[in-house]
Amino acid sequence: MSVRKFLPALLVSVGLTLLMLPLQEAIDLSNTALLYVLVVVLIGSRYGRGPAIATALLSALLYAHVFVPPLFSLAITEVQYLLAAVVMLVVALLVGHLTASLKAQAEQVQARETQARALYDLARHLSAAQTPVEVEEIASRFLGTALQAIHTRILPESAFAAPPPPLTAALLQSALAGRHPLLSAGGDLRHTLALVPLIAAGPPRVLACELPAAQAGDTATRELLETASSVLTVALERTHFAEVARETELRRAAESLRSSILSALSHDLRTPLTVMVGLADTLALGKASPERQKSMLAALRNQALSINQLVTNLLDMARLRSGNLELNEAWQPIDEVIGATLQQVRAHWKDREVTLDIPSGLPPLRFDAVLVERVLWNLLENAIKYSPADTPVELVVRRFGEWLDVMICDWGPGLPADGGEELFGLFRRGQTESSIPGVGLGLAIARSIAEAHGGQVLAENRMGGGACFRLRLPLGSAPTLSDLEDET
Repeated sequence: MSVRKFLPALLVSVGLTLLMLPLQEAIDLSNTALLYVLVVVLIGSRYGRGPAIATALLSALLYAHVFVPPLFSLAITEVQYLLAAVVMLVVALLVGHLTASLKAQAEQVQARETQARALYDLARHLSAAQTPVEVEEIASRFLGTALQAIHTRILPESAFAAPPPPLTAALLQSALAGRHPLLSAGGDLRHTLALVPLIAAGPPRVLACELPAAQAGDTATRELLETASSVLTVALERTHFAEVARETELRRAAESLRSSILSALSHDLRTPLTVMVGLADTLALGKASPERQKSMLAALRNQALSINQLVTNLLDMARLRSGNLELNEAWQPIDEVIGATLQQVRAHWKDREVTLDIPSGLPPLRFDAVLVERVLWNLLENAIKYSPADTPVELVVRRFGEWLDVMICDWGPGLPADGGEELFGLFRRGQTESSIPGVGLGLAIARSIAEAHGGQVLAENRMGGGACFRLRLPLGSAPTLSDLEDET
């Protein structure tokens, strides 16, 4: 205990004595004794048991020496004065002890309350942790604040072979085998190494940290460390099960994707290939008229283009999902890309009408022309496939604030009641049992390419029937001629 805590006992007792000297004839001895007892209470409540007892002893001596006859002498001749001095000493000691005990209990309650609040904050922060690394970071902050711990680590058993110093494989294995906290020499004389096993579902781990040597052996420190380790164990168990659930979901999704690909390919490759084989066999017979041969060759070409489109979509989606998509962006007018796309569409669907509504004076946009052309193709193909053959497909371009929208609308059955958001998923189609060829990748590819450009692909039902798909691209700030000259 610090000597400084006893200085107030000396100063207050002597100060009260000096204050009472001029008033000793006016104040009764019993009241003087009560004032000394009050001083003991104050010292005990502020500085604890030791200073309170010292104050009681010093106050009793001063009381007997200064105020009890004969004055300024400890040779008390009358029994009543001796009894008063003894009673004052006993009362002061008892009151000081009780006051100090109450103070210690209050401090203990406050410490437990602070500990409980800290553990609550620890549990609250751990509830958001998703990985063992995040759990370790939260544990390091908590133990650093609550116990002044340093070098906090949570090591799985797989890391025991080469742990960072001062940890050793033997220490970690011993802590794990004992299933109880283990204390050992730290990296320096000021710290003690503490190791706590964390046994839960998943790989066993050990919590290791270095505590100040002065408090490493305290019961309160040990209790807090054990309680915190229990909370950390629960958090690690939760992250383990979350990781298992994620892996299971990934495996399930991969299996579902594989099944979808096989199902789509078996249907959408087999059908055109069967048609192509039939047409080739018929042409090989050489019995068809020239007009019939020309028609069959056109059909053969269309089937080959369908297979090419299917393979292109699969390759595009593979690039998008792998994250290897590189944009070859340049400032250019959108109407040129629209025109190039329409040429391909009209060559493929000669009998379908596509109406245009493109205002003049549209600003240039920064985009990858090849990829945006792929988006427009997929949206137009979707509109043509899922709308009656005798209805037109409408392509409208409008500017809305800082966005340029290319809207492709049809007169088909429209979107599902839920808005059709699921149509943008992989291998999702509006008609699950349909003779319309396709594997359900076009809309997913279109949205992914648009998002890579900082844009969107939205879908909505149109008034009067049908659906509208909207490619939305950001306008940005086109460079001026002087900017381009500076770059060159």
